Amino acid sequence: MPKLVNEGENRILNQLLGSTAVDSKLYLGLFTNNAEPAETAALTDITEPSGGTYARKELDRGSWTIADDAASYAEQTFAASGASWGSVYGYFIATSADGSGKLLFVEAFSGGAYNITDGSSIKITPKITAA
Repeated sequence: MPKLVNEGENRILNQLLGSTAVDSKLYLGLFTNNAEPAETAALTDITEPSGGTYARKELDRGSWTIADDAASYAEQTFAASGASWGSVYGYFIATSADGSGKLLFVEAFSGGAYNITDGSSIKITPKITAA
C-alpha cells in the first residue's frame, strides 16, 4: 500500500478544505531511488527511469473504483523499448506529468527492485487505502 507523503497530505487538505482546485488528473510513475522516498520527500527527490520510451501514466479522475476505504485503478503497464531502465524500486503518484507538480504517494516494491531491460515491462495496479 502506498504511503501518503507530507506534500500529498498538504495538497489533499488544501483541496478539501482550502481554495486549491482539485487536480483533474494524477500521474503514475516509477522510481529508481534505492530506497522508498521518505515521508518528507518532494517530487524533486524522485529519480525516474530515462530513455526507452519511459513516461508517466495518466490516471483520470472518476476512473478509480472505490469500495469502502479503498480506491483502486486499472492495471498500468510500463514497457521499456529502445533502452533498459535498470533497477526499478517502486512507484509513485503525482499531480503532473513532469517535475513541476506535487508528490502524493510512494511505494517501494516489497520483493525488492525489478531489473527492467529493453523489451521487458512492469505492471502496476495502484491501490490506495485510507486507514
